[in-house]
Amino acid sequence: MAWRIEESVIRGEIDNRTPGQVRGNVWLVGGDEPLVLELAGNCHKDLAGCRLTFTNPAPKSGGRITLAANQSGAVGDMTAARKVRVIENFDYFALKKGRKFPEHLANCLYLEWFSEANGRVVIESTAYEISVSEPVWKLAPDEEIRQQEANADAMRSFMERAAGALDPREEAAYDGTPKDEFEWELFLRASDRRTTKLGELMENITIIRTVIA
Repeated sequence: MAWRIEESVIRGEIDNRTPGQVRGNVWLVGGDEPLVLELAGNCHKDLAGCRLTFTNPAPKSGGRITLAANQSGAVGDMTAARKVRVIENFDYFALKKGRKFPEHLANCLYLEWFSEANGRVVIESTAYEISVSEPVWKLAPDEEIRQQEANADAMRSFMERAAGALDPREEAAYDGTPKDEFEWELFLRASDRRTTKLGELMENITIIRTVIA
């Protein structure tokens, strides 16, 4: 499971002007101090060598996010050029009644990292106001491939740690045949975790394919 914090973000900055290192600060609603990012790795080629600043025009309080102030760890996928389809004036109930909505392609800011304290953290939005400096260095093609491999390794490591944290009683129920209501509850919990992990993995694969394409 990822921490998805885009709605609570007020503003932030990501600095990859030093090769192999991403530093940053992210201010959240309700927080006195920003999250401080100290990450190993590089952004995608559109942000590599640059300083990115971003502002959320409509932050939401939605409950306090309890992330560690020090976000040390590894870079995941960080780009401001991910293409996504945006549905205009979306209404879930109207969609269920068969109404069609216009849509358009938009650049999505996607910032992912793997924190030693909190695991996977994601900021994803098409609504932020962003500014990107001129690059002071550029990511070579072989460096880009190595970074993509490092991102995949970071995701794999995160998934393995998540799997190691599973309740052995739930795993036993999942691997066997539930015999009563209690075991069925354990089975469903294990199944939900597997579904969540699969979704995380497929999302990462889709992002990598989009970047390569």
